[in-house]
Amino acid sequence: ALYRECWEMRKKTLGDDHPHTLGSIHGIAYALSNQGNYAQAEAMYQQCWEVSKKTLGDDHPNTLNVLNNMAVAMDGQGNHDKAVELLQGCWEDMKKKLGEEHPDSLECLYDLANALKNQGNHSKAEKLQLDCCEISEKTLGINHPETLKYKKHLDLMITNTN
Repeated sequence: ALYRECWEMRKKTLGDDHPHTLGSIHGIAYALSNQGNYAQAEAMYQQCWEVSKKTLGDDHPNTLNVLNNMAVAMDGQGNHDKAVELLQGCWEDMKKKLGEEHPDSLECLYDLANALKNQGNHSKAEKLQLDCCEISEKTLGINHPETLKYKKHLDLMITNTN
């Protein structure tokens, strides 16, 4: 409710295309996705992505984050092929724009590995998840919470595949 109020206020005062207004839409979509409301989240992400592409550009980090999260919402609905397609493109763009060691790039790689696993491509998913772990260990450290999350996910992938 608070995100929606904030979004309405920002639309009125800043306009639909302002980055802060987009941030509110993104926040609503993220909350919906975390609640398992993937279809609603995808619709909000789609709206945010279209405006972000128009105002910030296709390769802006905010636009890429919205695309990443929209693909995760698609994956959550079982649309694994489309999610993988979008995440592969997003990962390539993030590597170019931010570098593969950037936290947003790592999270995209993690999401791509998960979508590949959900698609049934376990060997490629495990390879990418291992890459994610190695990059995270190198850049964030072996005991960083994100590194530990990536390692746990890799362990689960391997355990569930065998």
